[in-house]
Amino acid sequence: MTVPRPLPQNHDLERQALASVLVDPEAWTFLAPLAPDAWHNPATKELAGLFHDLHAAGQPLDDAGLILGRAAETGRGHLINAAFLAGVMTAETTGFYAEHYAAELRRLHGRRETIRRSHQLIHHATEGDLNPEELAALASQIGGTLEDRRKTGFTSHAQAVDLALAEIESETPNAISTGYVDLDGQILGWEPGALYVLAARPAMGKTALGYSFVTNAAQAGLNAAVGSLEMRASQLTMRAIATAASVDLNRIRQRILTPSEKQRCRNAAARIRDLSITFMDATDQTGASIARDARTLYQAGKLDLLMIDYLQLIESGKGGSENRQQEVSTISRNLKKLAMELQIPVIVLSQLSRAVETRPNKKPVLSDLRESGAIEQDADTVMFIYRDEYYHPNTDQQGIAEVIVGKQRNGPVGSVRLAYNSEFVRFKDLYREPTGLL
Repeated sequence: MTVPRPLPQNHDLERQALASVLVDPEAWTFLAPLAPDAWHNPATKELAGLFHDLHAAGQPLDDAGLILGRAAETGRGHLINAAFLAGVMTAETTGFYAEHYAAELRRLHGRRETIRRSHQLIHHATEGDLNPEELAALASQIGGTLEDRRKTGFTSHAQAVDLALAEIESETPNAISTGYVDLDGQILGWEPGALYVLAARPAMGKTALGYSFVTNAAQAGLNAAVGSLEMRASQLTMRAIATAASVDLNRIRQRILTPSEKQRCRNAAARIRDLSITFMDATDQTGASIARDARTLYQAGKLDLLMIDYLQLIESGKGGSENRQQEVSTISRNLKKLAMELQIPVIVLSQLSRAVETRPNKKPVLSDLRESGAIEQDADTVMFIYRDEYYHPNTDQQGIAEVIVGKQRNGPVGSVRLAYNSEFVRFKDLYREPTGLL
């Protein structure tokens, strides 16, 4: 008879980690973000939970009498008793090692999660109750459990309070800059776990603006990815080169560049060549394949921001079993789940319905997204691009694009004006020097 191997664990390490808190309560800063299941031993798991409660209440973490009293009050006394606590306190350690303990506990937790998900995959592959895309998506999640940044399991209210306090005390917002000062002022920037929708009618410049967000993030040293279903990678980068070089894209397409323009293109290409941008440019991308590719990049440490161009071209991969509105609704919900899972911002471009063209006022509103399913409900922020000069050639708003924030889950709605150069399809801060390539 084969005896099952025990799950990866280190109960001595868990005791050392908690002992470091008893020696130096500041060590809790490194251990507080751990998921509850990162503690495998039931007693250390309960003591970690007790530390969360005490920290949230502003009480000391190194008072043994207080700890034992609170353990008895909360029904933890059978696990957290004097003998157990004395054993923890005998561990030789200091708060200096807390960060190392946290990293090792995450690693062990990731290995246990990998085993659990692998068993799930074997079960579904054996039963045949998932289609190939769903099975592949499940398989792509397995490696993610080994990523240190990944947090699984439940979050207690005390843990949530600790995380919120850490953000409050942080000197800078936990967001990636859009590359545009006024837009950052309106939406803060791209926040982890959030789904952003940038929608517009054709010819408004949504691909150019969306790709500028990507290049601005890459210029800041971050890893970005583009799921392009409308253009090949070479087409997108040709646009980027033309914009950065201040060369008319049509002149490139017609192959009538002057030697000076060609040299400017070469110089611009050299500047942007090494940006950390990865393209997922298969024309038959499905929602599941985008999620799978994103997880692969994330697990390789190459994904901090994802932009998809554009939503209505993504297929569900279910072979017509749903109507198109249901398909798009499912896709948008899954993109939000992906953003939450990987804790990265996901920016998805979207077309608007033709209803905009039938109104005297052409500025888009949220109801113009209705043909696209549940985007309005799933998105944390919905933005529209409006250029008055497109509809009114004699307007006094020449060279201005308005980015309308129609929905923002954690902030106000409003609008921001950007300078727009139609010749080079370039957006920049109005009355300021450009902060990015595009």
